[in-house]
Amino acid sequence: MRVYDPIPETLNALKDSNLQIMLCIPNDKLQALTDPKEAYNWVVANVINYIKQVRIRYISVGNEISPLIARSSQFVPFLLPAMENVQRVITSFRLNDRVKISTAIEMGLLANTYPPSQSTFRGDVTSFIKPIIEFLKQNNAPLLANIYPYFAYIGDPEHVSLSYAIFAQPEPDSSGYTNLFDAMLDSIYYAIGKVIGENKVEIVVSESGWPSEGGFGGSMGIATIYYRNLIGHAKSKAGTIHKPGKPIETYLFAMFDENLKIGAETERHFGIHVFRIINRRFVEITLHFPFESFEVQCVGVCYGRNGNNLPLAEDVVNLYKANGITSMRVYDPILETLNALKDSNIQIMLCIPNDKLQALTDPKEAYNWVVANVINYIKQVRIRYISVGNEISPLIAGSSQFIPFLLPAMENVQRVITSFRLNDRVKISTAIETGLLANTYPPSQSTFHGDVTSFIKSIIEFLKQNNVPLLANIYPYFAYIGDPDHVSLSYAIFAQPEPDSSGYTNLFDAMLDSIYYAIGKAIGENKVEIVVSESGWPPDGDFGGSMGIATIYYRNLIGHAKSKAGTIHKPGKPIETYLFAMFDENLKIGAETEKHFGVFYPDKTQKYNLTF
Repeated sequence: MRVYDPIPETLNALKDSNLQIMLCIPNDKLQALTDPKEAYNWVVANVINYIKQVRIRYISVGNEISPLIARSSQFVPFLLPAMENVQRVITSFRLNDRVKISTAIEMGLLANTYPPSQSTFRGDVTSFIKPIIEFLKQNNAPLLANIYPYFAYIGDPEHVSLSYAIFAQPEPDSSGYTNLFDAMLDSIYYAIGKVIGENKVEIVVSESGWPSEGGFGGSMGIATIYYRNLIGHAKSKAGTIHKPGKPIETYLFAMFDENLKIGAETERHFGIHVFRIINRRFVEITLHFPFESFEVQCVGVCYGRNGNNLPLAEDVVNLYKANGITSMRVYDPILETLNALKDSNIQIMLCIPNDKLQALTDPKEAYNWVVANVINYIKQVRIRYISVGNEISPLIAGSSQFIPFLLPAMENVQRVITSFRLNDRVKISTAIETGLLANTYPPSQSTFHGDVTSFIKSIIEFLKQNNVPLLANIYPYFAYIGDPDHVSLSYAIFAQPEPDSSGYTNLFDAMLDSIYYAIGKAIGENKVEIVVSESGWPPDGDFGGSMGIATIYYRNLIGHAKSKAGTIHKPGKPIETYLFAMFDENLKIGAETEKHFGVFYPDKTQKYNLTF
């Protein structure tokens, strides 16, 4: 939490909260703190009296003080002396390793910011900023920086594209950047390096935000995309081009809309929460935007093995654990994989291949399969789902021959699972593809094709009876490349700011809701949930396959799935989703793109710096 003006009410409320605090000293208090005694009194009153119960990490001495800004230039002579005095007091209490003294700057101090590598501090501010940076370097403290792509965008919309400003530009610009936030952050790093001859000063982003209304560029849809993407990017280990491979400590601006702020109307609408007084005794605090921050662990990754250069199963399991991936879809259970999963605490979706279904119409074979692949491992492996078959459909020549076996196999496997009293723990389902649907736009009109209704209805009734979700493979990628004239790329990759005529801002939700609506029409109600058993985007191989586009898709999908946004038809909850796939699989048949859906390379390095 960043606290702009410490008062006892706030500091007392923070006791034992375990929230890390950035404590700010307002600009108009700085002159007083040039007196060492006043600095001592301030530190004792606001830091020492609370430090045992409040996690104070930073003290920001002033905010956006600059020789170039009329409202703050009068504070320039007081800034560095105040910082030095506060630092001396913090050091005297031996807190200098725990509490870092800094100040927050704004981007107007910079010149020549494009490309970022050419950035410098303006000549008329160098004498002001250089001693501050030397102070930070000497005390091993970061510079605080308020970074707002929003203001850069509205200041020059002809040259700064919206997609670049909100992390939605698939391909890099001429300087190698795909988003403005990184370019602005690196501009400061490069300028620091030039002013002191090296750069050993880190940067903490002390403010960044986007307004939800109030003027040009202020939009709930745009702000949702910006905040969601900023959170995902900051938490990932992507870093920037100049400072790669680490998260970016970032403070969102702000917690609430502030109706007394002066300036443009947008200034009052940066809050990410809405505060409403219900009556004298109750208030309601709700999120403007459903963020990944408020997350549930529900994103898994599919482990396909159709390659001749893939790691050993034990190494794969360790890779899942090292990256915080808590769920795995396994397409064909083999001893090597199941043994490697023992005691891993990874939740498993275990698949039965289509060509095994005919055998499982025999109850004895179903019993043998469950014992061999489930019962023998259930004490050490967290098997959650069994997917009986994958994308079996009367409309697909390569799978229609398995239709007579699907439901009998599901029923037999269910009976065995129930006989072992595992029916509440292990759920039996099957994975469908969206080609079973008709009339999918708008999603509320969606139905199953007439010629598949008799096939799918009995499956759905089975799932409802056993309180089991339907598994669905949902690929906006294929919808996009199948009809790029009518399906926009921004809609397909969660980068469309405003809703379409049916109310949807992204194709993933529209496809998912289409299935929900079709289920409701098939059985007269909808009490069957859906788990997205596959979704992905290739980085190369054919039309639409791009590293930049795939990065945006996976990052946005993870953020959206883990949030509590849900869909229009099923709002307010996470969407359990499995990314396809863990690795590129060089032996897969079909289009070249089919070989390139991995989020990791076979050498176990990440493609996209995703945070799971």
